[in-house]
Amino acid sequence: MKMRAISLFVALAVLAGCDDPPTAELDAAKQALDAARDADAERFAASEYSAAQRTYSEAETTTQTEDERFFLLKDFEQARAQIADAKSKAMQAESAARTEKKRQRESAEAAVAVAHDAVTAAYTSLEDAPSGKGTEADIEVLHTDLGTAEAEIEAAEAALDSENFSDAESLAESADQKATEVADGVIVAVDKYHALVEKMRPWYERF
Repeated sequence: MKMRAISLFVALAVLAGCDDPPTAELDAAKQALDAARDADAERFAASEYSAAQRTYSEAETTTQTEDERFFLLKDFEQARAQIADAKSKAMQAESAARTEKKRQRESAEAAVAVAHDAVTAAYTSLEDAPSGKGTEADIEVLHTDLGTAEAEIEAAEAALDSENFSDAESLAESADQKATEVADGVIVAVDKYHALVEKMRPWYERF
């Protein structure tokens, strides 16, 4: 009778307490984490990606710890909950990374376009500016500054190609500022030219 009771207890324990490790679920969570990494979540959604990594690591530890227990007492309910949470966070990290990467790219591209337009406009103003009467040095400096702005735009485009969007935007903004300063400098140079022309006119032509 006693042996039958023990056998019945063991049978019930096996049926109620034995659970298989959630290997497939853990693999799916790892795949979601890898997808987030491939979407550059480490760069563009760092906090979300770190949270997903931590949760996945906890799920791995819980699964392993539970799997090492006496087989009749295995229960992976907590591990499954952690795995589901890790997968969800990984998917959120991937989505956040794609959104932020797109935003940064578009912002950098817009800044480069603005800088291009500013440099083109500054060159047009510079070419139309009269040279002479002591303004030659001023015009030459403005040409040099525009050359620097063009170089910064080229560097910004290279940064865009490398997906270094922050650098690209900073370089483009610097180029835009230089182009704006050149345009302002052209106005000053033109005013200086006309003032010198007026100064050199014979006194009798001023009436």
